[in-house]
Amino acid sequence: MRPSNSSIRSFFVVVLTSVIAAHAQVPLNSEVVVSKIEPAFVDSPQINAGGYNKKSGVGKPAPWLEIEATFDRNVIAKAPKFAEELTFTYYVLLKNEGVTPDKKPTCLSGSVTHVFVPQEKGLHSCIFISPRTLAKLFDGKVPVNVAQAITDAGVTVTGKEGLLSALAWKGAVTKDGKGWWDNPAYAPTAGLMLNKNETPFAPLAWDYYEAIKSKAAN
Repeated sequence: MRPSNSSIRSFFVVVLTSVIAAHAQVPLNSEVVVSKIEPAFVDSPQINAGGYNKKSGVGKPAPWLEIEATFDRNVIAKAPKFAEELTFTYYVLLKNEGVTPDKKPTCLSGSVTHVFVPQEKGLHSCIFISPRTLAKLFDGKVPVNVAQAITDAGVTVTGKEGLLSALAWKGAVTKDGKGWWDNPAYAPTAGLMLNKNETPFAPLAWDYYEAIKSKAAN
């Protein structure tokens, strides 16, 4: 018995759906995969240094906004054991449209270049927004938690081969690495986010985060 036209159409719909789903699951590059983005408020660290007691104990620790990315660098044939450089570009969409002159949210962008990244899982990168920058961007009314501070965050990773990985905290990322930060409505402002070495967190958790390329090496 010959199959009906509806049966044939159903068969092709199933096959096409399977192909699309399989294609959507293909990563940008299997070498580097960002698995998690974690925004958090962290207070300025209190570091005691012998011989420096200037106004010791004065002032309350202020909140910094940290965006942390967890990623894997998988073993790939012919890939070096240590990647010379991987650049993480962070994007943060603030919930400050209520205080900006144009009543639009501010989109920030900033990059961190890590050096000699090993082929390991559970590696970490991060970037910070300082307390004063937050105060300026929120007109003095700094949010008390992440939900009040940002709408979304994202990160892209590039190497000598180009774009390797991309992930959004909440929004979706297309198969070619496009995220909400590519929306023309958001014009990213650079220069307001700091890498860990530019903050008072520089000497802390040294072995937790990947090494950062010094500006002198640029």
